[in-house]
Amino acid sequence: MKNILVTGGAGFIGANFVIYMLEKYPDYRIVVYDKLTYAGNMDNLLPVSDEPRFSFTKGDICDPATVRQTIQAHNIDTIVNFAAETHVDRSIMDPDAFIQTGVYGTYVMLEAAREFGLERYHQIST
Repeated sequence: MKNILVTGGAGFIGANFVIYMLEKYPDYRIVVYDKLTYAGNMDNLLPVSDEPRFSFTKGDICDPATVRQTIQAHNIDTIVNFAAETHVDRSIMDPDAFIQTGVYGTYVMLEAAREFGLERYHQIST
């Protein structure tokens, strides 16, 4: 059984990826890891909320301790990173949040993948 961590999985694109993967691959377990900001919404995951191969962890990709804990707790072997700040207008008004999530958050995820020797890491985010 594959154990996949999908960051940003409560966002529109991430949630549709999760739904597709659970329908297409019966031997995959999906853990969604999302901060649930303006871009994430648990309603996007309602179609899989009762699926036993689905679980959710609220967390920030900029928090290395929680990222590591989640990877260990769920025996993750693959990360798919959709986590991002969105909306161009927001990036102009507050670029710090975009840099923090897009650069530092990605660094945290890459370091966790390296530290745990994960099989795969897919960077989908901006």
